[in-house]
Amino acid sequence: MKNYNIAPIKNLLQNSKNALVVVPQMNVDSIAGALALALALKKKNIDTKVFCPTGTDQNYSKLSGLELLSDTYNASDLVISLDHPLDQIENVSYNDDGGHLNLVIKTKSTSPKIQNDHIVINSSSTADICFMLGDETVLGDKASLTQKGNWVFLSPTNINKAWAKASLIDPDAPFCEMLTFMLPILGLELDLDSGKNLLIGLRVATQSFSVNVSPETFEAGAVCLRATQPVEVQPAFEPTPIENVEKTGSFTPGTNKPNPAPTI
Repeated sequence: MKNYNIAPIKNLLQNSKNALVVVPQMNVDSIAGALALALALKKKNIDTKVFCPTGTDQNYSKLSGLELLSDTYNASDLVISLDHPLDQIENVSYNDDGGHLNLVIKTKSTSPKIQNDHIVINSSSTADICFMLGDETVLGDKASLTQKGNWVFLSPTNINKAWAKASLIDPDAPFCEMLTFMLPILGLELDLDSGKNLLIGLRVATQSFSVNVSPETFEAGAVCLRATQPVEVQPAFEPTPIENVEKTGSFTPGTNKPNPAPTI
């Protein structure tokens, strides 16, 4: 198993509450890897979005997490986050106050007051942590989104990016192989959906493990395959009723051996 040195990525992820995953150029390997990463992050309660400028087609229909993927992105979007229980929000509305937009968040009568320090205002380009899977120059004018935020650069091509706070580069592996080993090191769970995505990406990238493979590629495939297997439920232990075990005069107490024959 590859033991990547990803301490800088782990540090960036440590206190992150939201994430952005960007795929500049669509293919099954990159999209499957991005969605697997997004699903693993969401399972850690990190709100995650995936952006790719190209829309998916039928070839991607078997991937999980497609609802997280968008082919549009506006760096000027404003995101207001509340550190407040969602079940305590009655409704959210807005009004026009003399040309000024007011957002009105009505809480339930039993809800505590929303404190100012629990309100976070961000543009969509400044997620707590951002992942770029590939060369951002393919994005054209959208490439400028790397100018803000804490970016992690993942690539199977040996190139360095000055804007990246952390990088993971492996010229010997497709994205899905890199992520199969990276996610557990980050403490992110590889479950049925994320494992399935990575396995699909691996199979496509290697033409069913026939080209561009290494021993680690097969090991990554085994890891993903194990993640897709249903969890075996161990049968509950059912103790034998004591009346069926301890029969007077038949067995020595505390064992399953017959009482020794009496000697004269």
